[in-house]
Amino acid sequence: MSDKKISAIVPAYNEEKTVGKVLNVLISSNIPDEVICVNDGSTDNTLDEIQKYKEDVVIIDIGKNKGKGNALAEGIKKATGDILIFLDADLTNLTEKHLQLLLEPLLNDKYKAVLGYLVGGTGFTLASNITGQRAYYKADLIPHIEEMAETRFGVEVFLNGLFSKNETKKVPLPGLVGLYKYEKESPQDAFSSYIKAGIEIAKVIGNKRVLPKSDFKILRELENITDFRELQRKIQEISDTELKDILEKYILRYIKRL
Repeated sequence: MSDKKISAIVPAYNEEKTVGKVLNVLISSNIPDEVICVNDGSTDNTLDEIQKYKEDVVIIDIGKNKGKGNALAEGIKKATGDILIFLDADLTNLTEKHLQLLLEPLLNDKYKAVLGYLVGGTGFTLASNITGQRAYYKADLIPHIEEMAETRFGVEVFLNGLFSKNETKKVPLPGLVGLYKYEKESPQDAFSSYIKAGIEIAKVIGNKRVLPKSDFKILRELENITDFRELQRKIQEISDTELKDILEKYILRYIKRL
């Protein structure tokens, strides 16, 4: 498909049910020259599932969970490709066509960042902004790799800030399905996971510019909230519009489904 070498990187944390399906598609495809899977301190059988593909996959095992940003950074360090494809480990219905859709805008030399979003489900704008399905040139990410490693679940927001809108292309990935946290965890655990992820995203925004002290105070308070209405009320008190928008659309939208 290209004379440029392509590396696919799959970060995985407690994805024992789906990671093998993702790796199988990548191995069977003619597109990636290299497949890297990063086990981010999983506590289930994710590593055992990954090990089944050790003949065809470069495996990185991080003993302690350090977050998605670090997992991707470790994958980038190991990658030998010119182009990097990032894929979540909880995908189903992944096909080679989806990989082609992610790569084409880069190969046409028109863009530096490609964000592939799921359609037919939530399909709202924020989902396309924080999607895990992406493609970049490795050379563009290397200068930012150490900072990236500290972003945890806020890595997508961090990556978005590296490229202008004119340098970024969003593409729909029809038929691709990703599991929601509430489909993988108990309602109580999913509630906590969404709050934690939203806070990590918010911290990345806070690193980009100065947030009001009152907003940081609210973020700390969110960690201890277990009631949806209380959570909703607290988020409404946030003054930074971008931060409030993300918390409303990411945390509240999904927790409401629990």
